[in-house]
Amino acid sequence: MKYYLHNPKCTIFQFPLIAIGVFVLLLVFAIQLYPGGTVEKSDTVGYIFSENFISDLGRTVTHSGNGNLLSFINFMIAFGILTFAFFTYFYGNYTFFKKKYSPPGNMFKLGTFFGLCTSLCLLGIALTPADINLKDHIIFAEFLFRFLFGSTLLLAISFYKMDSSTQRLSLGYLLIALATGVYILLSDFELNSVLFSNDHLAEVITQKLITGCLILGFLFIGYFNFQNIKEQ
Repeated sequence: MKYYLHNPKCTIFQFPLIAIGVFVLLLVFAIQLYPGGTVEKSDTVGYIFSENFISDLGRTVTHSGNGNLLSFINFMIAFGILTFAFFTYFYGNYTFFKKKYSPPGNMFKLGTFFGLCTSLCLLGIALTPADINLKDHIIFAEFLFRFLFGSTLLLAISFYKMDSSTQRLSLGYLLIALATGVYILLSDFELNSVLFSNDHLAEVITQKLITGCLILGFLFIGYFNFQNIKEQ
């Protein structure tokens, strides 16, 4: 474990990318195992991409009243792996670039702190199934994106100012910050209800779109992290 935490090739490149791939694969398995039921239609069969939230996969009992153990297990493992990957990523990202470039000020530290909080929110989402503790589940989901927005925006600015070789990383973080900011406006500020006639459909689709954007963004960042590691 000590070797892993102090090896930037593992913490900021290999494991995050592997974890994202495993996360997506486990969610696909969970989708296949989901019995059915949505917020608006309890009698549906199977997982409906445009009507079921990702969090539905982590319910212990579906909206239709069926047990959801297998899907729930896959959901828990997926979010557990992603939590560990995110936490070690932000830790490894901080130690590697602090040692290499010695960034001044506290912006880089604060961006890292918000990133660590993001990972803890992922764990909170997994540990509060929506059918058991919806209130806390929603709080963790909301703060996940708020912390991620703050983290990626601060890191984007930090990497832009840090060195010319890290400005490509700045672009990757900025893209994630913009995508997350748009999602916060649509969800937290309820712009979905202003822009779309069907609130539920809009919320489900935008959740899937932001998840896809975040995955692509971190893949983009992972590639440029690999370039920085090679130049070490």
